[in-house]
Amino acid sequence: MSTKYLKRFFKPESIAIFGASEREDSMGGIVLRNLLDSGYAGKLMAVNAQGYEQVNGVHCYRSLSDLPEMPDLAIICSPPESVAGIIRKLGANMVKAAMILTGGLSNSDSDHSRSLREEVREAARPYGIRILGPDCMGLLVPGSKLNASYAHVNISKGKVAYVGQSGLLGTAMIDWASGQEIGFSHFLTLGEGVDVDLPAIIDYLAKDPATHAILLQMDRIIGSARDFVSAVRAASRNKLVLVLKSNIIQDGRMSVELAPGVDDEDRVYDAALRRAGAVRVETSDQLFNALETLSRMKPMRGERLAIVCNGMGPNALANDRLLRKQGKLSEITEETRTALEAILPAEWNGRNPVDLNADATPERFAEAIRLLTKDPNVDAVLTIHAPTRMAASVATADEVIKVARKTPRNVLTCWMGRFSAIEARNHCNAAGIPTFMTPEESVDAFMQMVDYHRNQAAMRQTPAPYHLHNLPNRKRARQMLQDAHAEGRDYLTHSEASDLLDLYEIPTPNTGYADDIAGVVELARQMGGSVAVKALHQDNLYPFFYDSSAYQRWRDLALDLYSISEVRHATTKLAYRVSERYQPEQTHGFVVQQMKRGFQSLQINVGVTRDPVFGPLILFGVGGYAIDVLADRNIMLPPLNFALARQLVKRSRVYNIISENSYQVERDVDHLCELLIRLSEMVVDLPELKCLEINPLLLNKRGLLAVDCAVSLGEAARLSISPYPEHLSENVSLRRSGRKAILRAIRGEDEPAHLEFFNSLSPESIRLRYFYSRGVPSHAELANWTQIDYDREMAFIVSAPKLSGAGFETLGVVRAVTDADNIRSEFSIVIRDDMQGEGLGVMLMQKTIDYCTSRGTLQLVGSTMPSNKGMQGLARKLGFKISYNMEEDVVDMKMMLNEPTEDWQIYRLQH
Repeated sequence: MSTKYLKRFFKPESIAIFGASEREDSMGGIVLRNLLDSGYAGKLMAVNAQGYEQVNGVHCYRSLSDLPEMPDLAIICSPPESVAGIIRKLGANMVKAAMILTGGLSNSDSDHSRSLREEVREAARPYGIRILGPDCMGLLVPGSKLNASYAHVNISKGKVAYVGQSGLLGTAMIDWASGQEIGFSHFLTLGEGVDVDLPAIIDYLAKDPATHAILLQMDRIIGSARDFVSAVRAASRNKLVLVLKSNIIQDGRMSVELAPGVDDEDRVYDAALRRAGAVRVETSDQLFNALETLSRMKPMRGERLAIVCNGMGPNALANDRLLRKQGKLSEITEETRTALEAILPAEWNGRNPVDLNADATPERFAEAIRLLTKDPNVDAVLTIHAPTRMAASVATADEVIKVARKTPRNVLTCWMGRFSAIEARNHCNAAGIPTFMTPEESVDAFMQMVDYHRNQAAMRQTPAPYHLHNLPNRKRARQMLQDAHAEGRDYLTHSEASDLLDLYEIPTPNTGYADDIAGVVELARQMGGSVAVKALHQDNLYPFFYDSSAYQRWRDLALDLYSISEVRHATTKLAYRVSERYQPEQTHGFVVQQMKRGFQSLQINVGVTRDPVFGPLILFGVGGYAIDVLADRNIMLPPLNFALARQLVKRSRVYNIISENSYQVERDVDHLCELLIRLSEMVVDLPELKCLEINPLLLNKRGLLAVDCAVSLGEAARLSISPYPEHLSENVSLRRSGRKAILRAIRGEDEPAHLEFFNSLSPESIRLRYFYSRGVPSHAELANWTQIDYDREMAFIVSAPKLSGAGFETLGVVRAVTDADNIRSEFSIVIRDDMQGEGLGVMLMQKTIDYCTSRGTLQLVGSTMPSNKGMQGLARKLGFKISYNMEEDVVDMKMMLNEPTEDWQIYRLQH
């Protein structure tokens, strides 16, 4: 996620182009001409060993050593075999940014081409030079008049950034956007991503004030998935992030490894992007339409849509699409209905979608839209036009534009047809009004914005309080996995797997184990009633074994065995079937359980798997022995809280079945959420846990029961989302009162207590903390404060049981936000007024200092008002250097935590 030196790519003061010539097919020459045509104001230098005097009017030098000064940015268009050598020379001359447009390094046709790419990486590493590419199309920044690319046209200035992995798809996007008169804040493709990757670029753009939204085109993640998810989560808090994810072409050179229990890589990416708060688009058309929407839509007021057209056919197409996308059709008010009746034919049905009739004039279109935009129940209007003699496309577009410009609500337009519709679309493009070719495209574009706001609302839901109190059991679980590993096993036995569930308070049935048929018979006699018998072998000890061959399950299982003779006969058949497929040393005996019938049980499949890209995943869906469990296998990235677990349950068919059949829907859903959270805690506690499958998990009026389970082990895995740092919690006592409290990291469940904490602060404390008098924070603000990414920031609170009443209250909080390169962390602290003098300031600040020091952060900084003498005294006591900042009229507080080890770190500390 490092953003070091990225400014030299986007705002270079000087550029050198290697390999530039005046040949028409010279990529370096094309880049140089684009730089000149874009009006780049910095210094340009061409480098070519052929010894040209000039290239396109720019002075040319034979080699790097001949340059009068070293450039901020080097653009390399030289032959592949020369690239690594150029990088070494650039690094030796302290050039810190290089963009490689040369192709051929990223091909994998031979060992040699692979070694060229690695050679470039190794050449750059000793010097800390940042590399964009190879095999990228370059970058364009209209705000800086920078077109350092081989694009065939320049782009205009806009508020959307485009970042892609495909150069040719990027040039197609530029061509389309130019035709639609749409601009960009930044435009670049990354190519192979040897160094500068998606997370780094997303972090840079997230802080760029000229960028309001980010479009990502990607086929795979290069580098750390955790960095990618973290960057997208951070960016999507304030900016819409849309992603076009395509699959890699399977040509024999690379293969996609799927997570056990997952049959489609796209499901995993959908889950990751949804959890990160991004919106995924499925086609390039949708990406183009998304750009149209992002560039021209006003801020969203809500998601209730009114549809108006001069015919019911197009209205029906739009309405069907809206319902299929789970959108909301607005219910127009009686006042609006009365006003519309005055201008519409008598046969109008009085409902939305509004049919203006085929004889609608441009004026009728405009008046209907004006009335709908005044309706308090309408958040946006989609107007669809089919050309007629009564309402010519261009004339209607001009009238619609007049109304759309005067309303704060969004008005989307759809001009159906081609011959007369093109000019109408051009008029809307020139006016900056979203316009589309079909009703379906219009609705899809609107729903992308709705999905973004829904994702953000879901991300900011306040989790219900939930705490596990089984620390001794967790230690036993870790020991169980260590013992299995010491024995050389990559799985747990069936009995161990059941014990693991018990340790995490997941109910399991009374289970017996037998080595032979006689043992099974004896267990069945002891249990009484109907029993089930399962034969164990080396394959079904592993989770998800039956996914690809469900019929195999019946070869290993016998159900509803009532009499001893049935038990003996069925077990004999099971033993025979297993002996046909496995050697004696590959079998592991039998499992015997009482049958669980007669409680109207719902069978569920739930578990944990590990994706090669995103790491551990939680799976949930309909289960059982006789169905295709893959058809309803929903995925979410851990860690989970109650709000996230509820989302996962509601996306499954399980929720619909519960809603239609259960007498206690909320109780059943809560039970499932608790189980999912326990699985999430298991993933966090046991990094060596590779896969776990519970199938079936029975849900009935008695609760949950994990009937069958399997667990596999592997190397320790890292979650894609940083889990709650429970190890940082500690018990403390307040200095003056001796009151017991907990010093720990903040979490989403603290939102209600955090609001109470804020409301308890005096106006003076609020002014000293925020530098101005502010009102009560909104839910969105509180969610941002409490639901944090622990990889990027940390907030410690002192929480204590309330002196009166149940629950905990927050006494003080300190927050430290660290930049992407871990150079500086900026802190802020506030203590409840009645807690002054209890030592909370020292306690919280020392915790922050220790934490940032352990993470390798170089410097801890903060600012306070000159009148805040208490904060200044605390800072001096802790060892901060205090100085007055005359320009900002604040007191700066700085403390060095670790010494810089590289030149770029020293530079960043000085600037």
